Amino acid sequence: MGRDRPTARHRLRAWLCLLLSALFLTLVPRAVVAQAVSSGSDGYRVQPGDTLGAIAERFGLSTRTLMVANGLRHPRDLRVGQVLTLGVGDGREGARTAVDWEVELLSLSRAAGVSVNRVAQANQLLRPTELPVGLALWLPDHVPAMMVPTAGDPLLQRAPRVAVAMRQGVRLWEVLALNPLPGTLGQPLLVPAWAGPSAGAGAEGARPRIVERVSVSAQPVARGDMAVVSVTTSEPVTCAFTYADMSELCRGTEGSATQWHALVAFSPMRTPGPVTVTLQLSPAEGEMVALPVVLHVTGGRFDYERLDLPSDRQALLDPALSQAETARIASLRPLRSATRHWTYPFRLPVESAVTSYFGSRRSYGYGFTGYHAGTDFDGEVGMPVMAPSGGVVVLAESLVVRGNAIMIDHGWGVVTGYWHLSAIDVAVGQHVEAGERIGAVGNTGLSTGAHLHWELWVNGVAVNVLSWLDPDGPAAVLGPMP
Repeated sequence: MGRDRPTARHRLRAWLCLLLSALFLTLVPRAVVAQAVSSGSDGYRVQPGDTLGAIAERFGLSTRTLMVANGLRHPRDLRVGQVLTLGVGDGREGARTAVDWEVELLSLSRAAGVSVNRVAQANQLLRPTELPVGLALWLPDHVPAMMVPTAGDPLLQRAPRVAVAMRQGVRLWEVLALNPLPGTLGQPLLVPAWAGPSAGAGAEGARPRIVERVSVSAQPVARGDMAVVSVTTSEPVTCAFTYADMSELCRGTEGSATQWHALVAFSPMRTPGPVTVTLQLSPAEGEMVALPVVLHVTGGRFDYERLDLPSDRQALLDPALSQAETARIASLRPLRSATRHWTYPFRLPVESAVTSYFGSRRSYGYGFTGYHAGTDFDGEVGMPVMAPSGGVVVLAESLVVRGNAIMIDHGWGVVTGYWHLSAIDVAVGQHVEAGERIGAVGNTGLSTGAHLHWELWVNGVAVNVLSWLDPDGPAAVLGPMP
């Protein structure tokens, strides 16, 4: 049986229902905030027509922040005359305001052109939706940046990116580069991490005007690895840098006195955490300018190894036997040749598998008191060992612990070492090119079998040599050729 057709009475009833629904919706408070009445510096009294979203936008907050701060289960849980708390805390002195409590990482990552997951992983954020304003963020493939609020200032509301550049004492194009997309009202913006509240270029924390550009290789950097901080200046300078208890010279791009690179290396035993690298830029005239850049060092992952030496080599563990050898290596390890001989990336010195990785905590039977400063490669006695890149031989002799050993100075503070060789085919002072034979795999010195121990230092600090084989490693920003 077919359905009955709607009668005129049914149609009239439907129209009356629609009319009553529309009338009811017009009576529900839903207008945008008009003339708001504040109940104090930390509260707002709800007016007729207010919505939680409009209130949040007016004060530069998120809707969720207001809900959490006021115990609201739903955005519609508003009453006319209700006083909303604009602060998050227990009311004691120093309680943070709501704008300091939560920032949406999604809009910041979109503005900077980086995915939320990449930003969260790079900064090890467990709760990436609750970030305090002023937090320094590492943006992959970008300069380190921090967040600054934009609410509460008429100029910030009309032209937030221009106003933030003026307030923070940085160039407008730097703010535009980090925030290419227009933001919403009250949304914090990203500025370079060296910026600071400023009304002019000379304010403390503002980037010096002599600096045109600063970039940092991929962050964070694991201990036992290195980072490169590059700076371009508006006039010729000399450049040095300090971090922790080290002081080094920057390496300049050939033919330029305005482009400099700081090669910053971290020991695998270093305590993780932020490290401030201070670039010291000295122009021909005027005072030295200090530019601090904060690097984030993570723990990294290292193995634990126990080595059982043959009885005929146990005596090599005696520190008295290796004291002179240690001093000999220590005198060559921190070479700082100004000429760069190496190309990037490095080549493998032997075509064989890795048997022991860099940084492994090692024990020779009485506790893990040291670490493996190089990378071991499997091999047969007599297998040829090649130079991984260009350089000058600075050591080629037989040692007690390291056996037959070779060291190559590649320039710019980069030095490599090759231990336990069965043959040495180069001499001190000889210049070698990438792929040239320098020796052969062996089993000499403190060794448990035929292998090649390959080691690399940057400014005297042992780092993971395998990262120099990676075309996208930290040294890649220095370019492939000298």
